[in-house]
Amino acid sequence: MSIKSKQLLWFFAFFLVFELNIYLSNDMIMPAMLGIVGEFQAEAKFVPLSLSLYLLGGSSLQIFLGPLADAIGKRKLVLTGNTLFLLATLAVPLTASIEQFLVARFIQGMGCCFIFVGYAMIHELFDDMAAVKLSSILSSTTILAPLAGPILGSAIISRLDWRYVFFLSGLLALLSLLGLCKTMPRTPAPVARLDLGAIARSYGAIFSNRRFMFGMFTAGLATVPLTAWIGFSPLFVLQEMGASYATYIALQCVILSGFVLSSIAIQRLRQDFPLVSLLRLGGLIAAAGMLGAGAGRHHVDVFAACMFVYSVGFGLFNGALIRSALTASRESMTLTTAAMSLLYCIYLSAWLQLYNVLCQRFGYALETYALLNIPVIVVITACLLLFTRGMAGRRESEVLLARH
Repeated sequence: MSIKSKQLLWFFAFFLVFELNIYLSNDMIMPAMLGIVGEFQAEAKFVPLSLSLYLLGGSSLQIFLGPLADAIGKRKLVLTGNTLFLLATLAVPLTASIEQFLVARFIQGMGCCFIFVGYAMIHELFDDMAAVKLSSILSSTTILAPLAGPILGSAIISRLDWRYVFFLSGLLALLSLLGLCKTMPRTPAPVARLDLGAIARSYGAIFSNRRFMFGMFTAGLATVPLTAWIGFSPLFVLQEMGASYATYIALQCVILSGFVLSSIAIQRLRQDFPLVSLLRLGGLIAAAGMLGAGAGRHHVDVFAACMFVYSVGFGLFNGALIRSALTASRESMTLTTAAMSLLYCIYLSAWLQLYNVLCQRFGYALETYALLNIPVIVVITACLLLFTRGMAGRRESEVLLARH
């Protein structure tokens, strides 16, 4: 292995720590959220609202960071984002009210805005299957964090104050910052100035690309059921069911481990495995799992097993869907991934708030959540079928062009 290859692997490793910590920080605090709203004498609706504001913070800067990445360099932006996240994380324990807590969480969530820059570098440096595999590993952090987060968070709050969760996250942020400073590749010299007209035209082309927009809508919607589970499960399990932290952790591990297993399976695929096959197989598995979870909503063990199946299917098609959507645009990969990150967070925040309103209306119960997921999976399945049909059509057109 060359020195350059080793450096790239170390860069990927520290970037993985940075991204994992961003999600881990949120998931470690979820078991303590009922205690936090109690300490601040706030209502239960602030539990999922904390997650929504964190995600909104993660959608607040991308549209500006995309051009800046091309203008001043990706390395500077990633390091700036890591520093911002570190400072905001250390500020959260200093809050004295639910309003201050939510503001600090919003600013902390801004660290998510800088993740797309690292994704852009990966998609620029690696070919299709390698990029899908690495993206799958990075995407698995969104599921690995909910597996490890509740365990770590429960262990901390059972012995210490909830504020120590953020002290641990701060240490991890410092580790990733130092590692990225040393290993992150230096990108080519940036352009001399920002061409605002060209940037506007590029964003216009990206947001008017129907395939990209359709792919990102599908990807965002497909992430909603698992993200909603992460945000609402303390209310479902700890409050409404009156279950223990052990039950809460066990359900998280069962439901979310499917994504991790599918990520491992993807690493074993051959380089030329068709992305369209991955999308179709994953979509069918996800649909079967989610419909089963809706049917078995009155039995927690059946519900958890079926949600595990959904997370397996989601893990299979998620990376391929994002890769296909990103490569649909011929614009700058940095701007395209910035647009991707912006849309992703907006979709998640909007759908989570809809879930929150409906759950507040019909009760924060497991049955309500399971029923809400049924129309969502119907739309996801239809979108995947349409998206893959478009991929097949494009492939046939390319074959005909090559013959002529």
